[in-house]
Amino acid sequence: MATVLKMLLAERHLKSHSDFLLAYDRHAAQLDPPIPPGYGPAKTQFYRWLSGRMVGLPRDYHCRVLVKMFPGWTIERLFQMTEAIPIAARAHELGLPGTDIELEAFLGAEMITSGITLVYPAFGLPLRRAPALPTAEIPYRYAFDRKVRAFAADHRSDVLTALPEKEFRGLLYMFSALQRRTGILTEVRSDRYVVAHGDRPYISFGLTCNDCTRMYLESVERPLFTLNGSGAEGDSHFEQLELTDGSRFDPSAGHDIGIIARVRPSPELHPDRYWIFCAGLGPRGTTGASWYLANFWIPLQRRAGDREFVAVVGVGENSDDTAHLEHLLIE
Repeated sequence: MATVLKMLLAERHLKSHSDFLLAYDRHAAQLDPPIPPGYGPAKTQFYRWLSGRMVGLPRDYHCRVLVKMFPGWTIERLFQMTEAIPIAARAHELGLPGTDIELEAFLGAEMITSGITLVYPAFGLPLRRAPALPTAEIPYRYAFDRKVRAFAADHRSDVLTALPEKEFRGLLYMFSALQRRTGILTEVRSDRYVVAHGDRPYISFGLTCNDCTRMYLESVERPLFTLNGSGAEGDSHFEQLELTDGSRFDPSAGHDIGIIARVRPSPELHPDRYWIFCAGLGPRGTTGASWYLANFWIPLQRRAGDREFVAVVGVGENSDDTAHLEHLLIE
């Protein structure tokens, strides 16, 4: 038996006294008036809070900090005993439908409170004649130089911005699902904008054509997934997906590969922030993964909880709704 507080701290990976004090001081500084560092509970007191072996409630300033840390929970509820608070009970506590609670858990509390950002890749196409490509065999989606893409960000009159059809169609699957389920503010932004103003959670569509995915793969020491290429050195055509557990997935004739990844980019600074990537290999990889995400995020959430995960889906050649789960890696 333990308190609700212990369960919520476990969801945020704040199980040790030292980790809890860091989060406590961060939230205490946000109060008005702020509480200076060093006022957190002693170790013995902290573990009493978790076990419920205490008389009455903590001091007033502790209560203020805890309510700040866990918006929507009353201080009395935080110190009630629980074996495992079911979703329905938590939903009743907050006066919300159970699916809204699961959506908050899936997207992360920060995305729910600050708004949902859906990210599409955008390409800048010069209106004047471009030099001939060195070879006609380079896939069209890799033919645009990154410097050309940057021109559009300056709003030049000689540059036309183009949106990749598959990635934007995938975005619309998720946009439609969110509009049906919630009234939370949802905005649609280009990858250039989000990378330039990147201090936010988001759902991103597209693999290396999307700068958000590239930023994750290039900046994280151990990304949950990587892409293996083929062809000559310098060729950016990718044909294989590899996960951190060593499993590899290749598209084949009539069978494309989609990927849905949910990661914590900075768990120490932003424990409630997720980046979600939805993309794929093959003609229907991205759209199939997006359709699967829009329709089956609830079972993904129930299996993964608050942990990072990568879901690999197989997609048939005839329709996006043939997408089915092939592999789920939970960190």
